[in-house]
Amino acid sequence: MCTGIKINYEDGCVMGRTMDYEVPLNYNVIYLPKNYNFCNDLMDKPLYSKYKVLGICFENRDPLKDGVNEQGLMGITNAFSGFNLYANQVKPEKNNISSLNYLTYALTNYKSVEELIKDLPNVHISTKDHRGEKVISPDFHYMFADSTKRCVVIEPKRKKLVYYENPYNVMTNSPGFESHIRRLNQTMDLDNLEDFNSSKDLPGGYDPVSRFIKAFYLNKMNIKPNNFKEALSYSYNILAAMTMPNGFVRNQKYNHTTYTRYICAYDTKHRLLTVKSATNPIVYKLGFEDIEDKDKRQAFFLDLDFNMESLK
Repeated sequence: MCTGIKINYEDGCVMGRTMDYEVPLNYNVIYLPKNYNFCNDLMDKPLYSKYKVLGICFENRDPLKDGVNEQGLMGITNAFSGFNLYANQVKPEKNNISSLNYLTYALTNYKSVEELIKDLPNVHISTKDHRGEKVISPDFHYMFADSTKRCVVIEPKRKKLVYYENPYNVMTNSPGFESHIRRLNQTMDLDNLEDFNSSKDLPGGYDPVSRFIKAFYLNKMNIKPNNFKEALSYSYNILAAMTMPNGFVRNQKYNHTTYTRYICAYDTKHRLLTVKSATNPIVYKLGFEDIEDKDKRQAFFLDLDFNMESLK
């Protein structure tokens, strides 16, 4: 249950997301250098990074949940439930990879959305490797943007990856992107948003459809930022309206609560990662220029304790 948005400013854009999760987890920031073996594909061939990447992962493991590369390509992954979304066998003539590793694969190998889309027919996601053994391949979909401000959503459809142009600059969870757009058009006149009674008719629920509509409206009607700092600030403000407090949504399946673990936002112009935890209001930042040993994988950990600064 995550929400992603993109905000444009004059010479760039930022992409932000909430990470809403239902079971206990540890997360941290990682830096992946060039020529780094981040995983093996499903044919057991090692995959190496072409570009440097900054992003956030779980349990200090390489599969990224969101990130930005040194070329300014940004991406996030969200849960996308469905039935038989992926194939259950490899295709030797294609690049076979699990959905768990696709975001990392994309950010380490493509410099732009255009390049990613062009190579999409060559990518094959499977739930089994070349030996027929099951691999971790969660039901995911993805949103990407780059320095041209082009934004797309990548979704599995009929066991293939397809893309949708995303001028709406929002992604949540299931249903599919086309269904979200139909619901959005049923809720408001997109050509006449000024007449929409947002204080009365804007959905208040936390289901994916309600969050998609709410995030779109708040993003679309927000004051246009003048620079990347304002865009980052606005992204955190909008995503704050999407966050779920701990205990608000109880997950009976896992006997845990689903809540927002962190909010992050990336800037494509400055190749910048920013992130704040649910428990600490401080926003941390990291850029490629901050990395001292650029040939080594590195991990960075947030201070999760509540922090305050004196006014004196």
